[in-house]
Amino acid sequence: MPLLDQPPGDRKPRKINGSHICRGDLDASLIDVFGHLHVDGNLTTARLKLQGECSIGGLCTAQEITSLGSLRVNNLQAERITANGYLSVTRDAAAAEFTADGCVRIGSLSCLNSFRIKLSALSRINRLTAGGEITVMPSSKLLNRLMSPLRSLRCDTIEGADVTLYRTQAASVTGENVTVGPGCVIQEIRYSGVLTIHPRAQVGKSIMINSYGGIIK
Repeated sequence: MPLLDQPPGDRKPRKINGSHICRGDLDASLIDVFGHLHVDGNLTTARLKLQGECSIGGLCTAQEITSLGSLRVNNLQAERITANGYLSVTRDAAAAEFTADGCVRIGSLSCLNSFRIKLSALSRINRLTAGGEITVMPSSKLLNRLMSPLRSLRCDTIEGADVTLYRTQAASVTGENVTVGPGCVIQEIRYSGVLTIHPRAQVGKSIMINSYGGIIK
């Protein structure tokens, strides 16, 4: 597998065809991967476009990430993340906007604005927070509709402004307006606005709170 060496101060665009390894950090204005790229250290770029496989041992920092394959990284920071395929973040991920259609495995995900995912496989996010809306919905792909029992999202905690869930298992959900769709199993919900629960959802306890998080009796 060829080694990808980067001279100091060289941030020219990189187009990766085939398989390449970067033993240190990789810093480029644009990175397009049409094959396999492994970076031992950190990756920094304005835009990462992936059609294949990419693994990063350290932190990935980008303005925009578009993944149409498999992306594995230790930590991830980006303005906009679009993942269609498989995304694995071992530790922490942060984005302004996050959109996915496929399978995600993330330790902790913090979204400044919105989080949207179409489920096509079993996904796991230990802690999910968003300043705006959180939307979990089924994938529209025919094969994924046929595999409906296998696709779900599992979280420890979910917290957002407007939360809409589908086939989600969570210990705790907090939001202003919360909609719990079919196939959901939630232990506790805290909400300050409107709570809607589908007949085919299971909710252990729901608590109405005020804007400061205090319980309304």
